[in-house]
Amino acid sequence: MSNCEKVIETAKEILGVKGFVDAADATDFISDITGNGLACLFVARPSSTEQVAKLLSLCNEADVAVVPQGGNSNVCHMAVPTENRPTVVLSLARMNRILDINADRGTATVETGCIMEVLQNAVAEHDLVFAPDWGARGTATVGGAVATNGGGLNVLRFGTTREQVLGVEVVLADGRVWNGLRSLIKDNSGYDLKQLFIGSEGTLGIITKLTFRLHPAQPHARSMFASLSDPSRLTEFLAMARALGGEKLTAFELLPGLGVEKALERYPDLKRPCETRSDWYVLIRMSDRADVDETLAALFEHGFESEIINDAVMASSEAQEKNLWEIREQMIPHQYFGVYKMLKWDVSVPVDRIMSFLAAAETAIAEIHATAFTYAVGHVGDGNIHLSAYIEKTEVGEKMAVEIYERIDALVWEYDGSIVAEHGVGSLYRDRVRRQKDLIEYELLQRLKTCFDPKGLLNPGKLVSI
Repeated sequence: MSNCEKVIETAKEILGVKGFVDAADATDFISDITGNGLACLFVARPSSTEQVAKLLSLCNEADVAVVPQGGNSNVCHMAVPTENRPTVVLSLARMNRILDINADRGTATVETGCIMEVLQNAVAEHDLVFAPDWGARGTATVGGAVATNGGGLNVLRFGTTREQVLGVEVVLADGRVWNGLRSLIKDNSGYDLKQLFIGSEGTLGIITKLTFRLHPAQPHARSMFASLSDPSRLTEFLAMARALGGEKLTAFELLPGLGVEKALERYPDLKRPCETRSDWYVLIRMSDRADVDETLAALFEHGFESEIINDAVMASSEAQEKNLWEIREQMIPHQYFGVYKMLKWDVSVPVDRIMSFLAAAETAIAEIHATAFTYAVGHVGDGNIHLSAYIEKTEVGEKMAVEIYERIDALVWEYDGSIVAEHGVGSLYRDRVRRQKDLIEYELLQRLKTCFDPKGLLNPGKLVSI
C-alpha cells in the first residue's frame, strides 16, 4: 500500500462515511468561479475540531498538503488545489453550529463553517448585528470571511472583519490545537496571535471556531440614491456625509452609470431610482437606534445646494429601500460583458484619490488598446474599488493582458494603494502582490509562513511564496 493509500484509508476511519468524499466525486470542491483547480486525493468534511486535528496530524506525518475550504465563493483561486502534489481538500461546511450568543457581552461564538447570513439572522433576534456583509452572504462562511479578512458594505461603519474577531480556535499544521477563544476587549498579555491567522488564507493554520464582537442593532435605516453632477467632488460629498451623519453613516457606495443601466435592462423588476442619467451615482445609507430621516434629508439638501448632485431620491418605503440595494447587488460585471475578455482588479487607494485614479486607469488602458473600456464599482468610504477592463476576445492575447495588468498594478502603487483590498491573494495575485512589498516585509511574511508551517503543507501556492 502506497503512502497516499494509507492516508486515504486512515482518513476514512477518522472522518466516517459522512465526512469522506472520494476523489471521483470531488468535482464541485476543486473548481470555483475562477475555473478548475487540480485534482485531490479526497475531500475531508470533518464535523469537529478533533477530527480536523487528527487529519492534519495524519497529513503532516505523510507530507500531504491540505487546502481548507469554506463556502468556496472567493474569486482568486484561494480554496482549491493549485499545486501538482498529493492534496486533501478540507471542507469545513459541516462545522456550522452557532455555539453561543451572549447578549450581555455582545458576542457570538460559532464554528468556522457557519454561513454568514445564518449568523446575521440569529443575532438579529437578540437585537444585535454581525457586521460583515457582502453579496455572497448566503454561501460565504464566517471562517472564510476571517481567513480573507473580508470587507464588504459595512466597513465604513464597523471596520473590516478583522476588527470583529475577539477570539479564535486554530488547528496548527502538526495537528495541535490552540484555544484562543477569548471574548475580552482588552488583553495586553503578549503578542496578539489571533491577528496572524486573520487574513492568512489558511496558510498558517486552520481556524475551527471564532468569537465575534457584535453591535447593537440599528432599527432605523434609510438610503439615498444620487446622481453625481461633478464626480471630481466625490470626496467632498463623502466628507459632507460624515460631518452630517457621524456614526450614522453606514455605507457610501460608488455605482457606474453603465452598470445601473445594464442592471435595469437585465432585471425588469428593478425600478429606475431617478430620471437623470449619469456616468456615476452614489448610494448612501444612514442607520441608527433613533430616526435618521432628518440627517439624510440634510445631506440631500446640501448635496443639491453645493451642486455636487443633480438628481436624487430618498427611499420612502421598505420596498424602495430594497430596490436601491438590489441595484447595488447587481453591479456584478461578468453577467453583462461575457462576450469580452475581462481583466479585473480589487484595489484600494486613498479615498481622496479614487476618481483621479479611475481616470488615470482608463487612460492607461486606452493607450494600450483603443477600444477597451473600463468598469468600476466600490466602497468609497474605505477606498476599495473593484475595477475591470474589457477587450474583444479576438483582439487580446496573453502578452497584452500582462502589459495591462502590469501597467495598472504600477499605477495603483503610484497612488499609494494596494492591488488586493478585500478579495484575498490566493494563487491569482500571489506573484503580483510580491512586487507591492519591499524585501524586508516579504521576508517577514516568509518567516511567518515557515515558522507556522515548516513543511509548506497548508494551502500551498497561496498568499506567499516560499
